[in-house]
Formats: sequence, C-alpha cells, structure tokens
Amino acid sequence: MFTIERPHWTVEEAAGELGLAVSTGYRYFRSLCDAGLLTSFANSRYVLGPSIIRYDRQLRLLDPLISVAGPVMRQLTLQLPAPCLLLLCRLYQDQVMCVHQEYAEKPTFAVSYERGRPMPLFRGAASKAILVNLPLRFLRTFHAQHSDEMQQRGFSSDWKQFKARIRAMRGVMIQVAQSELDAGMMGIAAPLFEPGGNVEGSISIVLPVAVGTPELVEQASRLLRSASVQIGTLLAGLAAQEPPAQT
Repeated sequence: MFTIERPHWTVEEAAGELGLAVSTGYRYFRSLCDAGLLTSFANSRYVLGPSIIRYDRQLRLLDPLISVAGPVMRQLTLQLPAPCLLLLCRLYQDQVMCVHQEYAEKPTFAVSYERGRPMPLFRGAASKAILVNLPLRFLRTFHAQHSDEMQQRGFSSDWKQFKARIRAMRGVMIQVAQSELDAGMMGIAAPLFEPGGNVEGSISIVLPVAVGTPELVEQASRLLRSASVQIGTLLAGLAAQEPPAQT
C-alpha cells in the first residue's frame, strides 16, 4: 500500500482500504512499527520505517544474484566504450525491477530503469529478455490481462500471433530495443537463468543510440552472451554449496 504515489497512511485509512476493523488495523500497525517496517510521522500518519533500509543494505551485500553478477558486470564495463550503463534486473511479480547498476564512468544520461523502480514486462530490452523466456502458461494469463497495452507497444492482441512472436524472439538470445523507454537510448540485453532453468532476470547495456554502431552492438551482444553463461555457472555453483552449520 505504501507507494511513491501514496507514501503515508493513517490506520483508519488503511483499515478502510483493506476492509479491516480499525482495531485490527491498529494491531497490525503496532506489529509493523515494532519490527521497524513502519514508523509514525505526523498527524497519526505512518510511513515506511528504517528496517527497509537495513534490508536494502543486506540485499546489496548478500543477495546471491547481485553478489555473483556484480563482479562480472564490473569486468564488462572495462571492455565497453564509455558512455554506457550496465543494469541487472530481475522478475518482480508481473513486472521487472532493476536491482543493481555498474559503470566505468558515471553516465551523463538518465534512464528509466532506476534501482527499485518497477517497470513493465513488455518495454525495453531488459524486460523483453525476461518476457520471452517466461513459461507460456504465465504468458497466456499476462497477455490476456495486458493485451491492450501490449498492442500499443507492437505486440499482437491475438494470443496465437503473440505466442508465435515470443517463440521467434526466444530463439535469439539477445534483445535489442531503441527509444522504447527513453528517447535516444538503446538497450541490449541477455536473460539470466537460475540453477533450475527458469529465467530469473537479465543483464543489459544501455547507451545512446548515436554511439550504437552495428559493430558495437555485435561486440556488446557477444560480451552479454558470455556474461550470461558465466553468471549462470556461478549461480549453480553457489546453489550447490553446503549451507553453513548452525551453532
């Protein structure tokens, strides 16, 4: 319920939104405040609490995908001409979220894929690299729910035509998109798979269209393919490790 659009709530407002008794709402809010997930602000309003920051730090340091992909991405920044930005994204419900960024020199351009900002599954190379590798059962439901929006972005509203296009895109590991999110920007992305074989996220390079020559796109695609395989191998090795003994 706590979003960019509505960052604070009273207990009464939240209880009404959720269809709860106000007394139940107070009990929930008290528990969340005790855990540091919410904190009181002013006029009986509540906002997200400091524990969110604590968990964010823990994710930056210990999340397996970030821990494995971060060093690989840093190596990639040394092999690509500036200016470019590397993004690590992962599937988030039925959206895509950037969870980590790397660059050799701080870019002078801004991109919509800010860390922590949910983005649609059907716009941009980072999203499409995930979309085309999702199970068809998920895609059928997703397509039915978002067919109008997807049609505006060049996908067919007919399920059979959409499925055929997804299968064709799936056969090409690298996805390239231009100006789908930010005017004048190009994205080049490869999918990342968890040890079980399911798509978990994507690794992508964002750069200005003006510098995205065919030779650079080919170089970036080759590096992303290699990085995707490397990250997958490292994730599998990490998953195979024995957990530390409890004392």
